[in-house]
Amino acid sequence: MVGSRGQSGGFAAASGDYDNLWGELLTLATETTMQASATEACTFSLLRFNVVSGGSGTNDLRFRKNTANGNQLATGTGTGIKEDSSNIDTLAAADLFNLAYTDDGTNSFVAWISGLVEFSSGYGAFVASNGNTIHDVESATRYISLTGATQADGTATEANAAFKARGYTTFEALQVRATTNARTNTSTFKNRINGADGTGSCSFSAGATGLVVSSGLGDAIADGNTICASITLGTGVEDLTVAFVGATLKSTDIEQDVWASGQNGLVRAASATAHYYPLSSALTSVGATTESQARIKVGYPGTAKNLGCYLSANTYAADGTLKLFKNGSAVLTTTITLLGGAGWYENTADSITFTGTDELSYEFVGGTTGSITIHSVGVTLKPDTAAATNSNFFMLMRA
Repeated sequence: MVGSRGQSGGFAAASGDYDNLWGELLTLATETTMQASATEACTFSLLRFNVVSGGSGTNDLRFRKNTANGNQLATGTGTGIKEDSSNIDTLAAADLFNLAYTDDGTNSFVAWISGLVEFSSGYGAFVASNGNTIHDVESATRYISLTGATQADGTATEANAAFKARGYTTFEALQVRATTNARTNTSTFKNRINGADGTGSCSFSAGATGLVVSSGLGDAIADGNTICASITLGTGVEDLTVAFVGATLKSTDIEQDVWASGQNGLVRAASATAHYYPLSSALTSVGATTESQARIKVGYPGTAKNLGCYLSANTYAADGTLKLFKNGSAVLTTTITLLGGAGWYENTADSITFTGTDELSYEFVGGTTGSITIHSVGVTLKPDTAAATNSNFFMLMRA
């Protein structure tokens, strides 16, 4: 499955904007800024997006391949989910891809974008964080999450950016796009696995911009290893603007980790009011999305397991819960233990099945008093290869 992308509060899409199937819901008027490399030959399908307000006219989201219109077009008038369930786009390795949005009425406010991807060889997906953000912390190594937003300067604490992988087994490629670069020396990005450098490296010499790809890595990811990216800057405080940091991840177990990120931390005060998030999104706000707006169709049948989150702080005076919702009802629960402090909270015992049309979302609720600071929340999805027509499709999503 490819994936999805979103933002916890959604985003406004203006006609003529460009986007992609990952990271936060960021739209820009310059297409090259959003173009990513298909580091593996692959096929994209089931392009869809959810307009929750606005969009009074016809709203079109089109797949783009190498700056030309692709076959997929999700289109419709007004609010609701727009989906192309008929067309596909096939890409060779190193082809560029992105999305283009147009409308002829009021601009749309979009909760999420999603699609599927099938690799020509093996099972995997493309993931990335984006944001066109400035990095200028001199003589330092900082860390960047692989979903959600590329927040300015990354984070000095790797645990806040890293996600615990349960499904992916290899880190195949790293790619970075820089849009402006006033640095006077080399800036280097690396892939990170369980607190150590992988073999990938994307370097930008003084003043260099564009897309840099490090592929063919095959770096092993063991069950429970954490994954993210790093940036190392030399002397000087000149600005480097980063559009996105992306990865290609594969799984010999035919499983996919889907997660939302907020590397700077999203503080949720204890509350009996539930808060909902799309499967893959930038964690930027509390209470901005309803469950019906956050839920998203996976696109293939399978099993969900390992529901978990990473918190850098937890002062709840009573247990809170993280739940996976299916079609509006809780089906998996992870307990956020009272006064549990920083760490991973994960349900490793339970799993549930879902169909290709079932819709999933996350819920945080409870705690009585105190607060938690959320950096990652995710789940592992395993396609049912016996029942799935597209048995090696993985989901892509942004919100």
